[in-house]
Amino acid sequence: MFVFEAQYDEEGVARAEQSFYVRSVIELRRSSTFGPPAFLAAAVALALVFGAERWFTVFFSVFLALSIIGPFLFYFARPAAARRLARQYPVRQITLTPRAIEVTTGDHNAIVPWERIKHVWQAGDYKILVLGRYTAISLPDHSLPEGANEFILASVKNAG
Repeated sequence: MFVFEAQYDEEGVARAEQSFYVRSVIELRRSSTFGPPAFLAAAVALALVFGAERWFTVFFSVFLALSIIGPFLFYFARPAAARRLARQYPVRQITLTPRAIEVTTGDHNAIVPWERIKHVWQAGDYKILVLGRYTAISLPDHSLPEGANEFILASVKNAG
């Protein structure tokens, strides 16, 4: 079991969040990111070819634009949110037990069983514990006590 305080820096955690976002788009949700724009582009093209009513073409064109703009907005919004959280809570209490990781931030406490962690990725100076296609826990490498990295990797491997 490990109990330690993790020191988060705004720029480092923002870069880690951006890295997680890009890698998750490529590895975990490629079809859900690129599928809707492809489908909507085809719908708009067909509407134009077959002379569909104007409202139909405009409707699908708006959603096409949103499906393209949305991922770019999140590319910048997620790191900005990570910066704000690091500014608000630069120090977080981390507890690693054989069953779960516990993160305490201010008055909030989250307990995540190792079974929920799907991948462990490295992003700059941060270890990323991937919970799903959209969520992850970032841990600064410089705050990990000796042996914690190996404990994390073994816990995730044994749980999965």
